[in-house]
Amino acid sequence: MNHSLATVRAVARRQGVVLRPLAPGLLEAEGDDLAALVTEAAAELSSVEAAEVRCLLTGVTGDGPDLLVQALTAPSLAAAAARLRHADLVPLFADEEARFHAEYQPIVRLDDAGVVGHEALLRATGVDGSRIMPDQLFPAADEAGWTHVLDRVGRTTAIRDAGPWLADDLLFINFVPTSIYRPEVCLQTTERAAERAGLRLDQLVFEVTEGHVVDDVDHLARVFEHYRSRGCRVALDDLGSGWSSLALLVRLRPDIVKLERAIVQALPEPAAVAVFTAVVDITHSYGGLVLAEGVETPEQARVARELGADLGQGWLWGRPVRPATAPAPARALPGAAPDPSWPDSAVALDPTAQPVPPTEDRDLLVRAVGLTGSSVVVVDALAPDMPIVYVNEAFTEVTGYPVAEAVGRNCRFLQGPDTDRAALDELADALRRGQPHRTTLLNVRRDGTTWWNELHLSPLRDSAGTVTHHVGLQHDVTERVAAESALRERAGTDPLTGTLNRTALLTELDRQVRAGRPGPVVLFVDLDGFKRVNDRFGHTVGDRALVTVADRLRSVVRTGDLLARLGGDEFVLVLADVDPPVDDDGPASVLAGALAAAHRVAADVERVLSVPVELPGGPVSIGASVGVAVHPADGETPTELLRAADLQMYRAKARRARARTASGHPA
Repeated sequence: MNHSLATVRAVARRQGVVLRPLAPGLLEAEGDDLAALVTEAAAELSSVEAAEVRCLLTGVTGDGPDLLVQALTAPSLAAAAARLRHADLVPLFADEEARFHAEYQPIVRLDDAGVVGHEALLRATGVDGSRIMPDQLFPAADEAGWTHVLDRVGRTTAIRDAGPWLADDLLFINFVPTSIYRPEVCLQTTERAAERAGLRLDQLVFEVTEGHVVDDVDHLARVFEHYRSRGCRVALDDLGSGWSSLALLVRLRPDIVKLERAIVQALPEPAAVAVFTAVVDITHSYGGLVLAEGVETPEQARVARELGADLGQGWLWGRPVRPATAPAPARALPGAAPDPSWPDSAVALDPTAQPVPPTEDRDLLVRAVGLTGSSVVVVDALAPDMPIVYVNEAFTEVTGYPVAEAVGRNCRFLQGPDTDRAALDELADALRRGQPHRTTLLNVRRDGTTWWNELHLSPLRDSAGTVTHHVGLQHDVTERVAAESALRERAGTDPLTGTLNRTALLTELDRQVRAGRPGPVVLFVDLDGFKRVNDRFGHTVGDRALVTVADRLRSVVRTGDLLARLGGDEFVLVLADVDPPVDDDGPASVLAGALAAAHRVAADVERVLSVPVELPGGPVSIGASVGVAVHPADGETPTELLRAADLQMYRAKARRARARTASGHPA
């Protein structure tokens, strides 16, 4: 682009570097310090420009096919500058068996603490003898475009160093999914390393960490599928630190799920328990195992085991260490294929091959797109109403619409009455402006069923820069959306009674307080004598009584009102909308109407809870004391309202106690 060229020329002039144009947008630089040119140009350009400009450091000159081939696989200017900045990685890769080693942390069964496997963690030793950790290695390799090289080194090193001592235990190996272009090729180095080390493929567990962003889940699913087809197992690491974790869990159904250490170490906090339980339930539903990471205390191990985790890992059982056993010397395998991860070019091109005729090239492209697992839609941006001009076979499989019923129509026929109008407006705006866009829409299939469509929209431009077509990649993410919705619901729900929990109550009450309508009215309900139920029958029976109480309280609230359990035997009801009295004459009248409504509901609460609860040990009478608070008279914030209602509840409980004493009944 002209603005990028201008900046590069200005930097070259300052550096005393001669630039020679070879073609529009293609410059050849000649000078004594081209490394300085690369470094300064990358710093001067914006990050987007530095990622778009390619930089080829070569002795090849001219404009023939050799230059073209190398230019197509050359790194970006940003990556070239990073390679100069992180040149200390090169001697490590050049002598990887001497410079890289693995440390291992044990993985145990939670029921008996027996060791079942070990996670391999990559380490390196610099030429100066310094210790280099992964948090230094991987960011540098990522900037330089060498992640796939480091990832391959990590896999083979983990296997090489474990061979002499692993026996029949499992070996957990981290990998970066974006570095695996074709698993059937990239796994060859892993298989050869396992054969050299004398390990079986069914001992290997490949785990992908959530720290590595996965944009193409379908590709990751294919990687997992191939690993499993070879007898390996797959795992998701750090699960629980984001919604994408749940999406990957539902989509991929890994053999082992490693719960993120922050959740494990927060146990037994209610929010951590809710997330932990949800992941355990989903994973066990398809036969997977759950591993609790970062376990440091016996208490954390006990809670994780009681919540259903199968395996554990953490300092409680051992820190990462380098085994004392020296690695066995590598032995050459007959006929071993060259390592596909080195050099770093992703594509091998033969400059002597005959070019494919344009017609055949287009036919090949159409057939390739037709075979992709993603639904593809192409619309004509220049024709009236932007009709569909192409859909592939995956589109028909997902939507049920054959090609003949889709081509020529606007994509809106996929929309339904429940499709988010705001999301559609944003999509239409992106179409008008010719910009890429990503959104998730509720679409309708030909048979009337709905599905959630994650749409990636990209514009196609001609040589003049005019948008001629839009390409949409569609992914069915219905399972992911349903799972995310279920987890969000569980995170805000009391697991025993199914009512709202404290966090969800405060969130919703805050929203109502800010809405500016009359109310809300808060009723604080505390059960009378419930401790005697637990003391007499035990907590299991007490929990059954609480479930019955919650069901009875539901019978007295209206649709739109809230019911929450704060914990123990305390419940809260929130009357969302209070009807003003007919003779409304201002705030005082509104307050009177709210109090009247609150006391009617309080009377209903006392009535339904006055009926004895049938329990295995016999019927038990459970009463309740109710306190009332009205916004804004008794408080401006949710916390103030709950405090005021709680205070009124204690006053009501004291009045009932005095009344029982006065009547001769024990308090």
